[in-house]
Amino acid sequence: MTTANPSAGASKELADLKTDQPLTPGYGPFGLVVTDPEGQTFASQAWVTWLLFMVPLCIAELRGLPEPEIERISAESADLIASHGDDAQYGGHHQRSARTAIAKGLAVLARADGGVTALGIHACLRPHIGCPGRFATTGSPS
Repeated sequence: MTTANPSAGASKELADLKTDQPLTPGYGPFGLVVTDPEGQTFASQAWVTWLLFMVPLCIAELRGLPEPEIERISAESADLIASHGDDAQYGGHHQRSARTAIAKGLAVLARADGGVTALGIHACLRPHIGCPGRFATTGSPS
């Protein structure tokens, strides 16, 4: 495992930050989920608030599952989003399941190095260089 190399001018604190750490204090069983500080999203505030609630629950649900099970959940979520993603946005028979699939997909992506930033939120499971959650003030309760 390696330590991330920050760009020139990064603070000593970020230079010492390891990206391969397991669950870290402050991240808890729900990971770290915060609003995107750059706020570059077309998502409504209600949608962002719902994701701030739902993605940490999905992260906790995935914690401890074996990798094949996570891959299965990921594939099911991707298929549901591809088939009924319009219901998530505009309403319809599959609105609830499509929105839940989006939250589960973001929870799976939060496991990647650097987490995921999409739809007005940032979610990650461990500290990383450039994490907006390190300095953000709005997030999910841990």
